[in-house]
Amino acid sequence: MKKIIGILIASSLLIAQSKNATMTMYKDGFGLVKQPVSWDVALGQDTISWDLLPVGLIKDSPFLTLQNGIVNMQRLNQDVFYFSEYLNNFLGKVIQVELINGTSFKGTLVEMRGDNITITQKRTTISFNRDRVDYITVPGKPNNAIFKPSLTWVISPYKRSGSVTGNLIYLSKGFDWDATYRLILDESGNVAEFLAEAYIKNNSNLDFIDLSIQLVEGKLKQNGNMSTPPIMMRSISESEKNSEMKEDPLGDYHIYSLGNKINLKGEESITTRLYSSREVSFEKTYLFENDEKSQKEEPLGIEYQISNTKENNLGVPLPKGKIQLYQSSSSGNIEYVGEDEIRQVPKGANATIISGRAFNVVGKRKVLNYDRQRKSEEGTISIEVSNTLSKDIKVRLIEHIYGDWVIRDASANYRKEDASTIHFPLMIPANTSKIITYTYRKEWK
Repeated sequence: MKKIIGILIASSLLIAQSKNATMTMYKDGFGLVKQPVSWDVALGQDTISWDLLPVGLIKDSPFLTLQNGIVNMQRLNQDVFYFSEYLNNFLGKVIQVELINGTSFKGTLVEMRGDNITITQKRTTISFNRDRVDYITVPGKPNNAIFKPSLTWVISPYKRSGSVTGNLIYLSKGFDWDATYRLILDESGNVAEFLAEAYIKNNSNLDFIDLSIQLVEGKLKQNGNMSTPPIMMRSISESEKNSEMKEDPLGDYHIYSLGNKINLKGEESITTRLYSSREVSFEKTYLFENDEKSQKEEPLGIEYQISNTKENNLGVPLPKGKIQLYQSSSSGNIEYVGEDEIRQVPKGANATIISGRAFNVVGKRKVLNYDRQRKSEEGTISIEVSNTLSKDIKVRLIEHIYGDWVIRDASANYRKEDASTIHFPLMIPANTSKIITYTYRKEWK
C-alpha cells in the first residue's frame, strides 16, 4: 500500500501554524499553550471551529476563556480519516489491488486482518501481505471527511453581535527542554567560563510563529508517556537572541522567560542562553575510590566543584542538566575533555562535576593483611598516590567499609562521611608520591 501510505504521510506533514501564542514548557515532555483567539460572532450565538492543534493534545485539557463572550458548549471531534479504517467500509465490495511488481488484481474484499488483505474472484481467493501492495483503489470518495482533530464551540457574545477575544488554553505532549552547560577551563589556573543554555524541543506537528516561551524547572506529576520522533536542530537566530532569560520563582519550581518572541517549527529544536556567560572559579580534586578488599592500580578521577554564590559570579538556580567540559590552551585552542550531569543546584550550594581520569596522577591500592575469624574481620590497607605533574594537587581517597567497623593505626587524618564511607583529604606536592596506611576491624556476635 505504498502509494496510499505515501499520500497520507505527505498530507500529515503539511504543518499548521500557531501565531502569537505563549507556551510554558515543562521537563516532563509536555507544554501549556495559551493561544490568543478573536472571532466575529453573529447575532445571538454562533458556532466556531478550531483545528490548529498538535497531535499530542491532552484531550481533556482544552478550555476557552473569553473577555466579552460566553462559551455555551465545547466539542472535541477526533473522528479523523484513516484509510485503513475507511477500507473496512468496502468489505464485501469490489476493490482493485496493485502489487509493487506491477501485477493488478480486482476482486471482492473479504478480509482485513493484521498485515493481510484478502479478496475473492470467480474461482480463486487471494491473500496479500501489505508489504507487497503498491496501492489500493476503491470506488467513490469519502463524504464529510475530517483530516485532523478540531474543537468546536457554541459562543454567545455579551452584546447582540460583534467581536469576541480571549485565549484557547490546552496541554499537549511533544514539548520538552533540558538545561545544558559548558565549562571552558583556563589552563593557567582555577578559573573557567561558565555557559548555561536551554535546549528547547518541539516534537509536535505544529509551527509556532512569534512564540513567547517560558521554561519550568522541576518535575510535575502527570500520567502518560511520550515517544519522541526525530527532530531538527538549529541555533537561535540573531533576531531571537537575548542576553539571558529572566528567572522567577513559581511556587516550588522555577520559571525562566525568554525576553524575545521566537519562531519554533514543528519537529525542531533551538538552543538559547539561560544566563549570560560568567567567569567562575572552581576547586579541582583528584579522586581514588575503593571498597574493603579491592586491589588495583589506575589513574585518578578528576572532580571539579563550583560554588553557586554571588561571590563566584553565580548565585542563581541551576536546573538539572548535562555539562560538557572544555580545556583552553596557551595557543588559544579549545578541546573537549569530558562530560557529566549535574543535579539541580540551588543558590549557595556546590555543583560537582566528575570528568575522566588523570594521566599523570595514579593510585595504587594493596591489601597488606586480611584476617577473617568466626566473629571478626580485620584488614590492613596501603594506598599510594603518585603525582608526576609539575604542580601540587588536592587528592581525596574514598574508602567504603561495610558493617560495624572501627579504624586503627591510620597514618593520616581521615573524615567519616557516613556509616560506610571515610575519606582521606591530601595535598601531594609536584613530582612526589604519598603513601597512606590504615587498619579496619569489624566484629559481630
